[in-house]
Amino acid sequence: MSNLRSKKDDIEYFLDNDLYLPTRTVYIGPVDTENHEVNAIMAERAIKNLHILDSISDNPITIIMLNYGGEVTAGMAIYDAIRLCRSYVTIKVFGCANSMGSIILQAADNRILAPNSEVMIHLGVTGYAEDHPLNIDNQHKRAREFDDWMINLYHSRIKEKKPRFKKSQVLELVKFDQFFTPDRAIEFGLADSIMESHKDD
Repeated sequence: MSNLRSKKDDIEYFLDNDLYLPTRTVYIGPVDTENHEVNAIMAERAIKNLHILDSISDNPITIIMLNYGGEVTAGMAIYDAIRLCRSYVTIKVFGCANSMGSIILQAADNRILAPNSEVMIHLGVTGYAEDHPLNIDNQHKRAREFDDWMINLYHSRIKEKKPRFKKSQVLELVKFDQFFTPDRAIEFGLADSIMESHKDD
């Protein structure tokens, strides 16, 4: 009876906190039905859960991810938290890893896509709340620095599969929303494999 209660507690904790301790699994996805984007709440939860697992042991961690993209700062916080894990991290994507989600995906040691998922890359859209010209200039500069970093990241992944692929070609790719099927994402070095279904479609 105690084992059943413990398992029930683990399941309820996973549903409430996106962390399933028995399998060292973290869920990173929409926080609620009204908020689908990467934001501070998602980042806070992901960072805490990764810290818990990484502090317990260096055994592998699995991240289940459904990610529509969102805030750069929050997304980069998740990216860094994954990269700084001493544990081997696998991300399994269901649905999509779009925009900032595609960047978070690149933080993993192993990147696996569901058969009907997608990866989308682009330059994204920047919005400024400030109206002071110098603040806008500084924010614009920071945005361009991030774009350069992002293009270098994509370029490094793509070159692993396409050694002759130029940075200028990456820039052309990200000018507009560029959607990748799982096969194409693997072809371009943005993912490693596709999950195998145990059922006939």
